[in-house]
Amino acid sequence: MLTDPSLQQCAQRQEQEQEPSAQAAELSVPDDTLLQWIAQDVMPHEAAVRRWLNKTPLPGFTPDDIVQECYARFCAASYQNIENGRAFFFSCARNLVIEYARRSKITFLNTDLGLEAYNVADNRPDPEQNLAARQQLDWLKEQMMTLPSPCKDVFILRKIYNYSHAYIAQTLGISQRAVERYISRGLQKLIEAGNKNE
Repeated sequence: MLTDPSLQQCAQRQEQEQEPSAQAAELSVPDDTLLQWIAQDVMPHEAAVRRWLNKTPLPGFTPDDIVQECYARFCAASYQNIENGRAFFFSCARNLVIEYARRSKITFLNTDLGLEAYNVADNRPDPEQNLAARQQLDWLKEQMMTLPSPCKDVFILRKIYNYSHAYIAQTLGISQRAVERYISRGLQKLIEAGNKNE
């Protein structure tokens, strides 16, 4: 009879590995869209996760163990609702570190794990930034509509629709030099309006 708990655990693992489980028979191969999601949204962030794991104390397991378990969990995940693969990868790795540490009865996890330095938060702008950007666009739209007629038409065709100078000149029946002048004047008026607005 084994008295050392780690030897008992090792023996149990060997017995489990030798016995084919019913769960292994139920596992299926991930579909192509899941594999494509993993390849496009998750795998590009593996290096950053590994860097974080290499700086985190992991007694009894390695970064490879964590990353492999993460990929196993990704294959079982319902990825359709996951918007940020980077944040998902980091949170999965963090949860596994905590889970493995609990199994090992490690208490160091009351301290910060240092995830903030790896920018795992959602990288989309917050609502205040969205509102400010929308207000700036609305202001710019209003200012563009106040430009004099030929200047406004040329400016919108070039800056909004990205038409070439030659196309604008041909469409409006003016020279390309005139197109350049109208764009320059429109830009100058918008800059002046912006300076007055501040």
